[in-house]
Amino acid sequence: MKMQLEAAPEATDEQRAKIAQTAERMSQTGAMKMTMQIQQTLKVDAADAEGWLPLTLAMGSKGGQVEVGGKILPLPSNKALDMRFEARFNPKDFAIEVKKFDGPSSEINEVMLQKGGAMINEALQLSKALAQHPLKVGESVDVPLAVNLPMPLPGGAGAMQGTVHYKLVRVDKGVAYFDLAMDMKMTADVPLPAKPDAAASAASAASAPDAPAAVPQSLHMAVNGSGKGTSSLRLADNLQLASRLAMAMQMTMDVPDNTRMLMDMDMTVLSKGESLAKPTTAKAPVKKKS
Repeated sequence: MKMQLEAAPEATDEQRAKIAQTAERMSQTGAMKMTMQIQQTLKVDAADAEGWLPLTLAMGSKGGQVEVGGKILPLPSNKALDMRFEARFNPKDFAIEVKKFDGPSSEINEVMLQKGGAMINEALQLSKALAQHPLKVGESVDVPLAVNLPMPLPGGAGAMQGTVHYKLVRVDKGVAYFDLAMDMKMTADVPLPAKPDAAASAASAASAPDAPAAVPQSLHMAVNGSGKGTSSLRLADNLQLASRLAMAMQMTMDVPDNTRMLMDMDMTVLSKGESLAKPTTAKAPVKKKS
């Protein structure tokens, strides 16, 4: 990640001077490199009487490292990334119902109970597309991404839109191999906590009805990205065996003090999947004595 600061057009001379000093200090540290590992485990149980499949999805951080200014620091496992879904899935129409969500806070839990099903459903878009439109080698399918991002804060809102283009390049021993390309756009508006002096001003305004109301402060973020990669899918159980996606992303973030942060990020996402199901062994036939 490479970051730089600049003053927004509305910045005052005093703000521009402070922003220039901060930008100079940031430029001396150079690019930041970060590696993070995440593990997720999906368990699917037998279908119920209505044909729905009960499932649980657990996700947790496995640590990593960050390099800034030539110094490498370990990243401990981040409990804030730990979460667990309990849901049920309808294989007929790919519907998802989230029954329970355990995450880092009650606010996030409540939001994910409402919106978590849509997020899980987005992860199943490739399987859904292949079920509806079987491909031959050389053919392609576009999988749309459209997610309203959960913002567990009053007034928070965000959305991600994009398309992943899958091209089937070969099928070998029950495994489908794809070339993929992705385009993505994301926006988010995140309310910021009021500063102590702002809170005092708000209290004074409440006692003086004619005083102008304080303007809520928020952070606006916009991200554009594109990437290319490969993916392999085991057809027998729709298990993604491996994938690699290299992305280039550009982010613009505007904060209330008229500071604009510009960030260029090159990101490579590697994943591999394995089945934890134990293979069933056939029982040896019982020999009868004559």
